[in-house]
Amino acid sequence: MAEKSDLISKTFQRAEKHLQERLRTGYLQKYDHHVVPGYNLNISFATDDQDLNNIKQLYQKYPYECDLPKPLLPPVKLPRTVLHEEDPVLESVTVKSYMKDDINRILDYYEKHKKDLGTVHKKGIKWSKNNDKVTTVLPKYAAEIAELVELDPDPYLKGNYNWYYTGGSLTNVTYGGQTILIYPYVGELVASPLMPMENALWKPILQKSDKLNLDGTLYELRPYVIGDHCIILGRYKNHCILYKLFMCENKVKLIEFSKQTSTLPYVSGEVCAFNQDYFSTVDVNRTVSLWNVNRKKCITSHKILNSKVLDDNWGSIKYQLLDPHVLIFTDRCCLHHLDTRMPFRLPSLSLCPKQYLEQCENLSVEKDSRHSSCRYVGTNHNLLLCDNRFPKECVRQKWTHQFRSIPLLLPTINRNEEEILVLSSSLAGESSVILNTWTYESSHSYNLPITLPSIMETLNEAQLQGLCLDPYLKNRLELCNAGSTLLTNQKGDVFFFIQTSIGDVFYQCITHEDILDKNFEIKEKTVSALNAWEHALMTQDDSIAPLSMSSKCNMKHVYKSFTNKQLQLDRHEEIDDTLDQNWRKSIEELGSYEDILAPELLAVWGISEQVSISLSATPHQKVLNWLETTNDKADSLPSQEDMEYMDTPVNTQELISVSQDPDKRNLNDNDNLEELFLPRVKTKSIKRTKKTAK
Repeated sequence: MAEKSDLISKTFQRAEKHLQERLRTGYLQKYDHHVVPGYNLNISFATDDQDLNNIKQLYQKYPYECDLPKPLLPPVKLPRTVLHEEDPVLESVTVKSYMKDDINRILDYYEKHKKDLGTVHKKGIKWSKNNDKVTTVLPKYAAEIAELVELDPDPYLKGNYNWYYTGGSLTNVTYGGQTILIYPYVGELVASPLMPMENALWKPILQKSDKLNLDGTLYELRPYVIGDHCIILGRYKNHCILYKLFMCENKVKLIEFSKQTSTLPYVSGEVCAFNQDYFSTVDVNRTVSLWNVNRKKCITSHKILNSKVLDDNWGSIKYQLLDPHVLIFTDRCCLHHLDTRMPFRLPSLSLCPKQYLEQCENLSVEKDSRHSSCRYVGTNHNLLLCDNRFPKECVRQKWTHQFRSIPLLLPTINRNEEEILVLSSSLAGESSVILNTWTYESSHSYNLPITLPSIMETLNEAQLQGLCLDPYLKNRLELCNAGSTLLTNQKGDVFFFIQTSIGDVFYQCITHEDILDKNFEIKEKTVSALNAWEHALMTQDDSIAPLSMSSKCNMKHVYKSFTNKQLQLDRHEEIDDTLDQNWRKSIEELGSYEDILAPELLAVWGISEQVSISLSATPHQKVLNWLETTNDKADSLPSQEDMEYMDTPVNTQELISVSQDPDKRNLNDNDNLEELFLPRVKTKSIKRTKKTAK
């Protein structure tokens, strides 16, 4: 027994060593390391390490069944930009990627020809002013780089994904005894009550909904129920808008009551959960500002000092759950606790989980948990639970999600003792559900993260039944994620809602107790919903694809010349007809030609020369001649009585195809047409004398 226990302890030590160490640099450079799996790690095990049966229970299968996603709303009409293969979420990232490739190409060319091109110093550049314009002379490669930099759509956006969408633009709130879904739809902000149906279905009550026009691209929505009031914060790029939601005559009403603008883009915003008159924001310059809604002015604002070099300007701001005077500012490195009762340029407390992460990992999303001291933090490859009660060892739990892209959506919901989290990236189909079980002050996860079924799986199931065969439907369903949320029905089932970058909303139940293979009706309802959604999509008018400009030319001088009435043509150019016209012959001349060899050639086939039609004959005479020949042919045909007694040929082929029996009448007609419109070639007979032997 002692040897077995020693072996088990050594096995755990070896496994612990490999799990805690980072991946080597060579492995990170050669392989897609996001596919490397990992165990659920916990700093304190709730079971005995020596009991293998208890340890196996730590990694059970997901205890629930998940059905296929289905559409909730009518299909959104595609904008022109999407038809040009530009996803709204990836548009800025794609443009910046092309710019980066062009700049690198110019720099590579400069490095190869550095000796010939020379070096340009900033002090050596001379500027000249002319007509309120400042100009200078630069090498071609420097001027091209300057032009590319000017085309940058967003100088503050850096990285491989659009982190403006962190948090998402889809949310829900339980208010007035109803579940209300809030989402952007076709340029409007819509608040719709949801009605649960049978077979895990939801139906939006559009008659009781309300909507407002959006003021640009909406990146994030956050609802707050404070007393009897429901406040919704909408974060746009350069402003934040506060909306108020209330019920009037059993209908949802949505109004805008505050707007705060900024010259720098906002990256996060938060309303105080204890007082609806206060909210905070953070911009790309790491400036955290506190605002008073009633006074419409900034109470205090400080730029958080950065002690480390970070990759970009992303950040997140949240209020501490139990203390309205403490803000939690999250950047790519740490979680900083700010005390607003004093100048907070420097944080009062910072939690740094970098020691538990890989070299390529950065923080990307943050969410509060059911415990006031713990917060979930998403990174490139993992999800962490950080506890501010242990600043030096803040990471208490760790999950591996295996996403290709960086996660930016993290809705959570409580269900009995379980806390359900769904982590999602911007790529379609990358959504993983995580269960975390709480026991008083401690938590543990007994199940590995699983990937939820995507809408593409619903499409595949429908196509197996011969439905949803539109070839463009796949591209539409593969658009990026822009928002997600979780909600429950009266039975306690949890539903996951996700929205694409153009506004299409899909949902699915992720906590089915029964096996879905036995419940065939739920799958049929899902496929029928997608099929009806496709039919609604096909009835829409086709959008006009945008035109791509290949070149641009100034045509002012041409327009000026065309509109000038005083201009006259000075000289008339004569058409130079240098073509040889000898081949043109008149009909009379062609009719005068004689073919000397025609009789000998025709005699071989037993054909005598026919008399040509007189070209001088009038059309009336030609018609009379044709009628006479027709009557002669009719007289020569046998009568019907004679036909009855005619002998049938022995080799008669009754079933003969039309292609095997050419119509001789048509051939004769063609010959007549040729005779009417084409001249006959006259022939001349050659008289040969017979030679006698002498």
